[in-house]
Amino acid sequence: MNLERDYLPFTVLGIICLLCATATTIGGSEKVGLWMVAMNPIFVLLSVACLSISWIRWSKATEKD
Repeated sequence: MNLERDYLPFTVLGIICLLCATATTIGGSEKVGLWMVAMNPIFVLLSVACLSISWIRWSKATEKD
């Protein structure tokens, strides 16, 4: 396991956070609950950060020296 080139856990966490943020935006507090609406900014920040980290690691792993 190479932590410099391991991007899959960040991709999975980013997709999960993106799905939570999307469900919160579409559903509102009636469908998903008030605590999810309060966590929506955190879900958005985590999804952007995790997907950015995974993109950077993936691009470094696929570039040829």
